[in-house]
Amino acid sequence: MLKNIAILLLLFAGLQAQTYCAGEEISIEHQNTAHVVGASIEGYDVGGEFRLADWNGELNGGNYSIIFIDMSSSW
Repeated sequence: MLKNIAILLLLFAGLQAQTYCAGEEISIEHQNTAHVVGASIEGYDVGGEFRLADWNGELNGGNYSIIFIDMSSSW
């Protein structure tokens, strides 16, 4: 029974995931989603929030930026 519940939860989580590949444009909705800061840098404190729209010149008043997001983990 527990195994079936775990499989069901994994399938549901997979259906809810949004995946972008290199070069794809991120939707405006997802650019405005708040994300929690994990490491303080350039005016952002740990635990604060940021949005990808913060670096999109079309949404932030003309300040265009190129960003790199490291999505690695130590586990």
